[in-house]
Amino acid sequence: MANAASRGSHPLDAMLAISDVVTNQRYAKIYARVLTLDTPTVEELSEGLDSSTTTVYEDVKHLVESDILERVTDTQPHRYRARRIDLHVGTDEDSYQITPALFVALARRETNENIQLFLDRHGVSGLATALEYARDYAQGRMNARIMAREQDLPVLEAETILQEMRDVLLDVDPDLEESPDVDELDAAVDERSGE
Repeated sequence: MANAASRGSHPLDAMLAISDVVTNQRYAKIYARVLTLDTPTVEELSEGLDSSTTTVYEDVKHLVESDILERVTDTQPHRYRARRIDLHVGTDEDSYQITPALFVALARRETNENIQLFLDRHGVSGLATALEYARDYAQGRMNARIMAREQDLPVLEAETILQEMRDVLLDVDPDLEESPDVDELDAAVDERSGE
């Protein structure tokens, strides 16, 4: 992982801190909001969240101690920045990438029925996989038919989650999108169909 272990913490500590954000909706929302606002104060964060300023302060303190957020000012009110997360988690069969986009997607599940439904059906690992497909989708190298076939999903479900995750990715990294080459996509579908 790139920055979350920057102060010399053990990689396992970083993984556990990231796990906190993945499993705690408030932490995910705070991380996503800090990422969006760039360097907000706790008061600025509190304005867009359903939690009290005291709760947000305690959550921010925990996320700073966990190296998920960093304090960027020494004077009051303190300003915070989201650390860039890039963790690869692998099992014998699969590999997943945990990035800021996953935290943003998790933060949006409360207000986005499509993301919540996909999470209910496929879990966080399914969402992480969808983000990997969506990165190629945003760059015009993937379509819903390919994802549907490779992940054994209905095409409509694949298209819906690809569009939602594309929006998340573009919010996190606006320079990601490129115009798709439709002929190249069709050729890729035909090539993968022949496998």
